[in-house]
Amino acid sequence: MAVQERILETALRMFRTIGIKNVTMFDIARECGISKKTVYEHFTDKAELIQAGIRTLLGTLREEMTNDRNEAADAIDEVIRTTANIQARARTMNPVMLYEVQKYHPEVAKEIEQFRRDAVLQHIRGNLQRGMEEGLFNSYFNIDIIARMRQLQLETVFDPLQYPAAEFELHEVMQELTTNYIMGIATLKGRKLAGQYLKIEEQDLTII
Repeated sequence: MAVQERILETALRMFRTIGIKNVTMFDIARECGISKKTVYEHFTDKAELIQAGIRTLLGTLREEMTNDRNEAADAIDEVIRTTANIQARARTMNPVMLYEVQKYHPEVAKEIEQFRRDAVLQHIRGNLQRGMEEGLFNSYFNIDIIARMRQLQLETVFDPLQYPAAEFELHEVMQELTTNYIMGIATLKGRKLAGQYLKIEEQDLTII
């Protein structure tokens, strides 16, 4: 692994677990087993390293969404795969990092917001369109409205004001919201298929 790549990977891992403010360039150098001078040879300052780290993270997320779409058997499978990936990412992400980006690095925060608005929203819209074409999702609703509803739903899961960690398990919240989202937009065919994926008893499908 190239030195620059190793620095970036190490910094991103530390930012995600500890937060940005508490990590110094010296900490990153020590974790990499190199001198601080070497870190500065590849990144002008911490701000540049933060921006590069976030861009790498967003690129990875974009790639994962593309893989979910390509590998999923159908639109419902795609939703479930994407949700699982979000949960996996959340387990390794300290929410303090995103808070600190918003507060101290507004330009990077704009890139995150653009990613949400473009990549995430478009991924949801594409999934809805796919589900309609496959006969799994109803076609009578407004895709733009439902896509934004789902995007807000996903973001709300990570809002401590709505779902305090002391009261709610992230996995359970995500599971409940995703199940009801799918069942709310699915056709009869889609509900039966979702029931198989989500392991819902057939007699219970009529009451969801």
